[in-house]
Amino acid sequence: MAAEVRLPTLALPGLSPDSLGNYLASLGLLRVLSRNWTRTRIAWLNGVLRVVGGPPTLDELLNELVRIADSRDWTRYNKKDEKKKEWSDAQKEGREAKSGTPLALWQAKAPESQLQLFAAHAVPHARVSFNPLLGSGGNAGRRDFAAGWKKAVEALANATREKKKDALRSWLLGQPVTWMVEGLAAGSWFSGATKLYNSGQSPAREGQITPWAMVLACEGLAFFAGGASRRLGARSARAVGAFPFITRPIAASAENEAERLLGEVWTPLWSRPMSLAEVGMLFSRGRAELRGRGALTPASFATAIRKRGVDAGVSEFLRFTLRRTTSSNTFEPRLEARFLLGADARGDGKAVATALDCTTALIEQRGFPKDGKQGRGGAPTLEVLEIEQRGFPRDGKRFVGLRGPIEYALLGVASEPNRSEAGIALLDAVVRALDRIDRNRSFREAKVRWEPLPLEWLPSLFANEQPGVEARLALSLVSAFPPTLPFAAFRFGVQWTREQNGKYEYDWTTEPEQFEHSKVAPAHWVWGPGELARVLGSVLSRRLLEEAARDGTNTKRPQGRAPLPATTSQIRQWLTGEIDELLFATWLSRLALFNWRSIPEEVRTRIPKEGNKPRADGELALLGLFQPLIDWRSLIVRDLAPNDLLSKETGARTTEAARALVMLIRAGNIDAAVRLAGSRYAVAGAHLASFNVPFATHDPDRLAAALLFPLSTYDRTTLFTRWLRPRRQPKGEAHV
Repeated sequence: MAAEVRLPTLALPGLSPDSLGNYLASLGLLRVLSRNWTRTRIAWLNGVLRVVGGPPTLDELLNELVRIADSRDWTRYNKKDEKKKEWSDAQKEGREAKSGTPLALWQAKAPESQLQLFAAHAVPHARVSFNPLLGSGGNAGRRDFAAGWKKAVEALANATREKKKDALRSWLLGQPVTWMVEGLAAGSWFSGATKLYNSGQSPAREGQITPWAMVLACEGLAFFAGGASRRLGARSARAVGAFPFITRPIAASAENEAERLLGEVWTPLWSRPMSLAEVGMLFSRGRAELRGRGALTPASFATAIRKRGVDAGVSEFLRFTLRRTTSSNTFEPRLEARFLLGADARGDGKAVATALDCTTALIEQRGFPKDGKQGRGGAPTLEVLEIEQRGFPRDGKRFVGLRGPIEYALLGVASEPNRSEAGIALLDAVVRALDRIDRNRSFREAKVRWEPLPLEWLPSLFANEQPGVEARLALSLVSAFPPTLPFAAFRFGVQWTREQNGKYEYDWTTEPEQFEHSKVAPAHWVWGPGELARVLGSVLSRRLLEEAARDGTNTKRPQGRAPLPATTSQIRQWLTGEIDELLFATWLSRLALFNWRSIPEEVRTRIPKEGNKPRADGELALLGLFQPLIDWRSLIVRDLAPNDLLSKETGARTTEAARALVMLIRAGNIDAAVRLAGSRYAVAGAHLASFNVPFATHDPDRLAAALLFPLSTYDRTTLFTRWLRPRRQPKGEAHV
């Protein structure tokens, strides 16, 4: 049996991954130590960097780094005895020629030792793609990273051994560092190196960091080498270079933010110790793919890691944004969120991933309105370039603001999939965007499509609580619509489509695969401003009209269903106006985004049942009389034939009769509605009791809207039987 091998481990709490610069320095430390200790590995445990299999003691680690500093044995960043980079002349020539050819020719002849660091800065092709992490080929305004590296190398070489060693020890252990240097051009990675304004007696103070931080961070840059071949997909008008774990910036939520965002860095952390070769392989494959295309945006990257997972032992990602703050020429990193993966991420992972995938597909399709704001100095932003590539009209260079709120909320769900507030915020952002698309003719012309969200994700929106009465009524109403006539068709201006031979065609007879916002708003889109009761009444009328248009025999309708019936006490609160109608309308809009073809058991268990016998006041009694003629579920009354009182064979329940009944109710003619209902029940052989009193309701639209709330079979039957003529039972008692 092989002997147990124990590897030495050193904890370095000073290199917290919450700082982008510290993360780069951690990678650089692995690269430097692996020269002497080939079995060196690094990992993060509870947010603390661990060096495994390298130097057995901290003193040996310090001595090795001090030796490298004394001999200046670092990976060379610039030309010997010069501040500029090896490729600076070729880059300048390409900038003047507006071509990537000079850099490509330099790359073909450059020594192998220079290529890896160069590839982290730029990828030459027809033009040049620059890594947002390194500005425009190694510069961010006046920040020249190569010049800062040279200054840090010289400071380390000229300092005394004790000074270097003490500063390194304090920095690695997270203790106060007394030896700091200005002007290292590291403010794009280290917040401490950024000029601090309004400090002390002076209006500003130059940023200061230890030179160890700059040289080790530059050692870690080579891992971010990119390549044109790693750009997935062929739908882009021009190729771009792709850099590992780096995406475009999140879409702006406000107009003044559109020019401040430059890109994002998603730094992977792993808890299993990885060697230099393993980390290099991880970054060389550091790309995400969604629906067969490279994940170049934060939304698609977050969706990809939730849907497809991550191999190589990555346990979490830290998302950093690169944005302009005090200057329009420079940028600083900011930690935005942590994304736990695997067992650390609670919640229904599959349902969340599917919901994120549907939302990402919505905002990243070609027809979805995108921002095109001009950058400062007339320079187009990344979004403007994207619009110009894809042939958007020139007036598209404006701020739209539809994608930003959705993407921001989507990232909130991806980072905290078990937080119900994040899921609700995402639904609200999507609803607001779809409403704007519906009401804008130019947006509708793009034919935006979206796929309903998975219903398995719905229970997480309520956390561990039961839905409130507003959400409960919305659940019952939306779930009662048949799959071929979903509530979303009436709430949003969409048609339901299916893919036929590679093309999407309207299909009114089968369940929809996707919804499409057609060029012209469909007639069934009746949702709009005004009193909610009146709007819901219009939905009911239009639904009956759509059913009649499909029904040539006037008796064939979608099968009625009530998977989540409302209780009589909840409907009473609607009839009396005791609920928050704004919240109720909001829940209706949210639930319209889901796929209601079938109801999972975990959704049904969220709905408590009402065990008491319904108390039939005036309006509830009217509801019990009218609703069976609207809702085509079976109505079974004991001791009455046929078995289903309103079966198709009786001919008592027709689409035209239902439409006439709703029209009378909405007009306030309740007496005529009662007489019409009585005549339809008489056709089925059920005779109603005679009442020598007038019937009325204080709000006809509210009563008509209440017909959309399905009741349980027991409640329907109980409320209806109160209207039957008195019948003498075998014991001689008469009931009504």
